[in-house]
Amino acid sequence: MKIANKDGFRWGQKAFLIGHELGLICVSYGDCEQDAIDYAVDEGYMDSEKMSDEDYLEYTSNGWDDSYITAGNASEAFWCEYLWIKPASARKEVTA
Repeated sequence: MKIANKDGFRWGQKAFLIGHELGLICVSYGDCEQDAIDYAVDEGYMDSEKMSDEDYLEYTSNGWDDSYITAGNASEAFWCEYLWIKPASARKEVTA
């Protein structure tokens, strides 16, 4: 399992599970969902969801802004159609 925050957990932060249609990408801590996504992007764990520059230009020019998000310190564009995030406390327990 990948953990996005190399500094570890800070008091008051929550753990979030971030994934897409193929499963879990990583666990990331943050004050809110956006912070957790930003940490995951900055650590490079979301690179599989990164939009190409050509796609970004096409989608912004056509007003299809619901298909992507901007995240990370560089505010890069990432696909969000299959992206999901939820608190780690909402995970399901699996029994063997």
